[in-house]
Amino acid sequence: MKVTRLHSTNDVLFPTFERLYRISFPEFEQRTFEHQAKGLMAENYFLHCYEENSLFVGFVAYWEFADYVYIEHYAISDKVRGQGYGTRLLGELIASTNKTVILEIDPVVDEISQKRLRFYRALGFVENDFPHVHPPYQGKFHGHQLKVLSSGRKITEAEYQQFNQDLKLIVMEK
Repeated sequence: MKVTRLHSTNDVLFPTFERLYRISFPEFEQRTFEHQAKGLMAENYFLHCYEENSLFVGFVAYWEFADYVYIEHYAISDKVRGQGYGTRLLGELIASTNKTVILEIDPVVDEISQKRLRFYRALGFVENDFPHVHPPYQGKFHGHQLKVLSSGRKITEAEYQQFNQDLKLIVMEK
């Protein structure tokens, strides 16, 4: 599988990434174009796009910090969904680091969110019990409650506080 790290909105794969990004997440969970452009300039922000046989498979957008990796956004193209690519991409990311991997999911309230939690559990993620509100991506929205998952083990209160601070001050910097 071919992996391409995007560095700017001018990269050839950016429009393909953006199409999948815009249909995969509700508007309140999306960076604006300008916010995405700024993120791409950060040394510790990685937007990896995946292709196989010239077919766009999906992307993983993540931040690497000293003690952990935070997956901010991740999506698989509906053209290949259900073929194991999601498990493969996340499995390879987790295996590539000795750091804890953190991500957020919607609260588990229905069958779809239960299925999503089962998917992440199968990859070794565990739920953390910290009440967590993700800051708004855009001024017209409010923060939204999410569940924090971490790979392999629960994170400590101190680790959660560091993640939450990095999220507010670095990831969400406009």
